[in-house]
Amino acid sequence: MTETPVAPGSVRLYDRVEPALRAGLYRVSSTLDVRPTTGGQLQSPPTHATHVQVDAPRFALDASEVAAQHPPADAVGTFGDRLPHAVLGRRTLPWERRLADGTPWLALLVVRADEGKLVNGTLQGLVGSTVVAALAANQPVDPNQQVRGLQVKDIATFRALLPSRADVALLTHVRQVNLADTALAGNDDDGWFSVVTANRLPLAGTGPTTWLACLVSLEARDDAWSTTTGTPPTLVVLASWSFVTGSTGGTFERLAADLDVAAFGEPATGSDPVLRPDGAVPLTGTARDGSPTTVGYRSPLLGSGGAAADDVTDTAAYELGRLLAAADGRFIREVVGWHRSAEAAARSADVAAQRAAVVRDYLAGGARALAARTAGAGNVTRAAGYTPADLPETDGRRPQPLLAQALADRLFAHTGRADLWQAPPGAAEAARTISSDEGER
Repeated sequence: MTETPVAPGSVRLYDRVEPALRAGLYRVSSTLDVRPTTGGQLQSPPTHATHVQVDAPRFALDASEVAAQHPPADAVGTFGDRLPHAVLGRRTLPWERRLADGTPWLALLVVRADEGKLVNGTLQGLVGSTVVAALAANQPVDPNQQVRGLQVKDIATFRALLPSRADVALLTHVRQVNLADTALAGNDDDGWFSVVTANRLPLAGTGPTTWLACLVSLEARDDAWSTTTGTPPTLVVLASWSFVTGSTGGTFERLAADLDVAAFGEPATGSDPVLRPDGAVPLTGTARDGSPTTVGYRSPLLGSGGAAADDVTDTAAYELGRLLAAADGRFIREVVGWHRSAEAAARSADVAAQRAAVVRDYLAGGARALAARTAGAGNVTRAAGYTPADLPETDGRRPQPLLAQALADRLFAHTGRADLWQAPPGAAEAARTISSDEGER
């Protein structure tokens, strides 16, 4: 199916993208129906059965599966106005394993440090034999496999943290973006992502608050909703990260809002000026010979007029642009393609010129030399200015001029084509050398 590209600045949202087959073990049976064309009966061979396993992540996610997350791992800032979420590189991942009613098997829980913790252990030791048996009914599982789990301090907190079955589906969606219009341009190949969103805002407290975001598995976990008393169930964690909420920082918007612009104004009494008279900030640097030096750097919003000789603003901008271009996979591919096209065009033009030169040299000297050599076999004196018309006729035709003309016509017919393999650089010079050698013989 041909997909319509997404325009820059736009995004397409989908409720879900389900794979053709869920992860699990499948039994495939095949039979052969034998029908004779004449009388009599033939017995069909026995049914053949084989098993096919459709695999998918189950108890842990590779780091490459998580394309991005918000808040960022180990970040500190004000994140209470946006729901935490995990962006997954596989569009079908939340639906590759599903509950019996089709509910996605992934959920993102955001837990304060005092509400729960991560624990390590065997699968059966953390989730119990009943859950292991339910998991094994979907696909064989090793009960002694080491996994990581989330333990919440009490059942009331667990019930408040876990979204309802209906909300799990609403908190998961798929988005398609234009790769040239996203920060993930160099890390993705198709622009499709699945997103799992939490159902809780990490509000800041009176001081810095540590939070834990956990992408948990709900496969075969009907007990997560049915358990209302006692010890809360332990959920298997596929990926997790921590962050801290505070009163400032965290996002570019907040950093820009909290920017102290006073540093760009008049300095305090007795302090050195922040800016030079030309508007540049003096910075210490190292010259090409390794000696220390001082350079000036101007704000990108400041005009270029009056820049001093030691100003490095343009140089820094060039280097930054070069590094950004080198990190852009699509841009690099386009530049390489442009270079290859330009090189092919240049080589094609060079080949055409070389072939034209070969034709001219051959008509100017090669044919005359061949004619002289042929005439020499008939004891005709070779001399300068010898022409093919002096050749002895055979059945009323002169063979060498006809051969020369056929060669010239064929070369001219291919002159305008791009042929990078039959005429390497220097072919024209080599042809002239051969022609000269022929004329001396």
